[in-house]
Amino acid sequence: MPAKSTKFCLGACIAAALMLFGTSASAQSILIDSRSATYGDPWPASSKGPTATILNTRTLVTFNSLPAEGDYEVIGRIEVYSRWFGSTRKAMTLLGEKARSMGANAVVETGVWLAPAFPATVTPHGTGIAVRINDHQLLERLADSSSTWE
Repeated sequence: MPAKSTKFCLGACIAAALMLFGTSASAQSILIDSRSATYGDPWPASSKGPTATILNTRTLVTFNSLPAEGDYEVIGRIEVYSRWFGSTRKAMTLLGEKARSMGANAVVETGVWLAPAFPATVTPHGTGIAVRINDHQLLERLADSSSTWE
């Protein structure tokens, strides 16, 4: 009789693992355009010229401030943190990912630091302002040696 209960427990564990981990394996690739189920064109026809927007796959994360005037739209303040060890570089990456998910192509006035957290002793945190910059030249002028493209 103990062999049957062991087999049952083993089968239940396998079924639970498949349900738990099978959902992430079935997720759609971010490279596939969900509307057409094909790989999207990274250079849309509207992105030519002096007011071109940067690719949706790259986001500028910079400590610089925006100029008083320019062709941009402020989306809002963002905050990120990791629940596990990492450097401030990880916080810059998280800021870029969050801004991109909001439709921004830049994060300005960035601040990154390490702070105490559980279960890790310290983890990376970051804050900044997500911005959609329509002028490609302005976007490139904001980039400097301390900025990163995420």
